[in-house]
Amino acid sequence: MDTMTQKERMQLFVNEMWRWFDVHKRALPWRDLVVADPTERAYRILVSEMMLQQTQVERVKVIFKRFLEQFPTLTDLASATNADVILAWRGMGYNSRALRLRDAARAIVTEHQGTFPTEMTDLLAIKGIGHYTAAAVRNFAFHLPTPCIDTNIRRILHRTFVGPESADGTWATNDASLLEIAEEVLVYALKKEGKTTADWHAALMDFGSMIQTKRSPKWNLCPLTRKKIMKTTEKNFPVAFTPSKSLKKEPGRLVGSTFIPNRIFRGKIVEELRDAEKGLLLDEIGSRVCIDWDPAEHRAWLTLLTEKLIADTLLERRRNRYVLAQ
Repeated sequence: MDTMTQKERMQLFVNEMWRWFDVHKRALPWRDLVVADPTERAYRILVSEMMLQQTQVERVKVIFKRFLEQFPTLTDLASATNADVILAWRGMGYNSRALRLRDAARAIVTEHQGTFPTEMTDLLAIKGIGHYTAAAVRNFAFHLPTPCIDTNIRRILHRTFVGPESADGTWATNDASLLEIAEEVLVYALKKEGKTTADWHAALMDFGSMIQTKRSPKWNLCPLTRKKIMKTTEKNFPVAFTPSKSLKKEPGRLVGSTFIPNRIFRGKIVEELRDAEKGLLLDEIGSRVCIDWDPAEHRAWLTLLTEKLIADTLLERRRNRYVLAQ
C-alpha cells in the first residue's frame, strides 16, 4: 500500500531528478547560452522552441544553427520575406511554423520596440506564442521561474503523481491540475543550491525524452521506479496504445494501399517550390509530389491544397504558375 504523502513524493521526486540530470544532461545548442543581450538570448530560445514543435531534436540541432546563420538577430528575422523564411526552414516540415516565428519577431519589433517582453501577459498577446512557449522563454532566457506543461512534462508529472495514461493515450486529469503540481514541484526544485529554473525544466525534458518515453519507458533505468516514487509502474502501464475513438481521421488520400495525409503533400509542394525559381504549373507540381498523378482524377484535390497554402501565405499564384510567397 502506498502511504507516501504528496509532499514526501514531491521532495523525493525532485531529489532523484537532480541526481539523474547531473549525470545525463544533454548538450544542446540552445542551452546555457552565453549571450549577454537578453532579447537576443530570448530570440534564440523562441527559435528553438518553435522548431522543436513536432520535430526530432537531432534534426533541429542542425537546422537551428543554419537558421541563425541566416537570421542572427531578432530584427534580421523580422525583416525577412516569406520566401526567405520558408527557404531557411528547409528540412523542418510544418512550414507555417516558420511564418508564425517571423510574425512573432515582427510583433516584438513593432509593438515592444525590439525588446523581448518578459511578462506572461505580454508574451501571450503575441500571436503564435502559447502558454508553454511563453513559459519556456521565461525559464530558459530570463531565468524567471514559470511552471509549464509540454508533452514530456505532462507525461512525467502524470505518471509520478496521478498514475498511468489510459490505453488510448488520454489522461486522468487535466493540464490545469498538472500545472498546479508543476508549480508546487518547482518550489522544491529551486531549493537546490546552484540550480536554476532553466536547469529544472531541461531535466524534465531530458528525462521524458530519454527515460519516461511515451510508448516504451526504460523501467530498468528509471530512478523513480527503483525508489517507488512513481505511481506508474511496468505492471499498470498500458500494454499497447490504441487510437482514441474521439480522434478524427486526418484528411488525405490512398496512394496504392497507403494512406497519406494532406499535410505530407502540402510539405512536398513547398519543398518542390523551394528550388523552382520560376515556379511550377499545377500539373508539374502534381507529377512531382504524387507518384500516382492523374490530372483528371487529382487536379481538383491538388487545387484545394494549393489554395490552402496560398491562404496560409506560403504560396502565391502568378498567372498559372505557383511560387513561394514573397
